[in-house]
Amino acid sequence: MNADQENQFTKDFIVTDDGAVSFRCESSVDAWPWLTLHPATNTVVQMVNYFSLTGVSAARDRHDPEKWTALTSFQWQTFAMGADARHADHGVADPKPHDDNIDYAATFFDVDGKLVYRVGGTGVVFQNRDFNAWRGKSKSKIMALPEPKDFQFVSPEEAGVKTPVECFVGSVETGEALFVDALITEETGFSPAHPYHDGSGDHVNSTHISDAAEQAAHLIRRRDGKRGYPNGGKVAFNRYVELNRPFRIVLASDPARLEKMQFRFEQGGRPCVDLTLTYDD
Repeated sequence: MNADQENQFTKDFIVTDDGAVSFRCESSVDAWPWLTLHPATNTVVQMVNYFSLTGVSAARDRHDPEKWTALTSFQWQTFAMGADARHADHGVADPKPHDDNIDYAATFFDVDGKLVYRVGGTGVVFQNRDFNAWRGKSKSKIMALPEPKDFQFVSPEEAGVKTPVECFVGSVETGEALFVDALITEETGFSPAHPYHDGSGDHVNSTHISDAAEQAAHLIRRRDGKRGYPNGGKVAFNRYVELNRPFRIVLASDPARLEKMQFRFEQGGRPCVDLTLTYDD
């Protein structure tokens, strides 16, 4: 996402002498419709992380419209797991360890001061450029693959979402490992068609990736009668996943140990993302 994107999710910033930043979070579901989801949903975790990170960056006066940022890794722990869990109301970002990158860590609390998340991530900052030209060769190889004409999505209930447009995954298949194929398109993967996701429309976003992983995990776990939200995870981004062409989510861990599920995202036979989700059971 463009670092110049307007951000109003976080407000009332206070920057301390050591560089820590405290802030408050907005609560309007009209402005931020993903706040209608449970706080432990991966989509919410990613959205809170992204908009808080960009807000903190601006508060630190590191907002440069001539530069873009790219998240390379992210890890989180979720403490608000129950049916009565509430969304983040405020938070504090740790003092920044380095001035030349976007390494960060932050802690979020609900309105009563109870822990909601602990997050951290690393990334890169670079000059703005024509993204299509910059990665055109890699993207063209994926777009040369056959266009999916009849991708079979599972039902919203099977994927753990509310409506058909939110569903990104097909059924669980068995090869050398369990896998789920997924598809996100320009037409249905972003607002206004999608109720929660937004972005440049250039590629599959980190929020999409995390959402698709949770859907794949939901499909696999429900076969053993397991439910519930992940209590944490980590993700490493190695290559862009392109829109409008299927990608594969491979379960790279033991299918008998569903409390820790490691996924490998592939597209066109190339590894793109490594993502782990952890559960209480």
